Amino acid sequence: MSTSKLALEVFDSGLSCAEAVAIAGMKRLGRQSDLIPRIATGLAAGLAAPSPCAGRSRAAFWWLSAAFGRDKLGDDRDVLVSKVQSLVEGFRSRFGSDNCFALTGLDFNDPAAGGVYRQSVHAQCRGYVEYVCERLDELL
Repeated sequence: MSTSKLALEVFDSGLSCAEAVAIAGMKRLGRQSDLIPRIATGLAAGLAAPSPCAGRSRAAFWWLSAAFGRDKLGDDRDVLVSKVQSLVEGFRSRFGSDNCFALTGLDFNDPAAGGVYRQSVHAQCRGYVEYVCERLDELL
């Protein structure tokens, strides 16, 4: 199963975009952790703190860090930085922003946003999850 297909299945099951990207990404890398998807839960839609960068992208940065991050001080991190920048720039170029509010018009800290999201925005966000996973596969 492709990374994006797995991520979309997880996303459609009710988990967040960040959780879906984290699960699919670690499976793609052949890694497991009891922390996945737990550590991605607070990232989705700026729930933990509004951010200029959406949760799905921040989970993708973990993916890239797991593949290209350094193990000790002195290890090169230029490849990782380049890949993260490429992912962000590509997403912003394609969609105009990487901020959940800018993309959806919803403030996910507002309890009413959940109902609106399920009715009208989930399909839109599926496209963002799919794009991020496809780009990650290319960057690996």
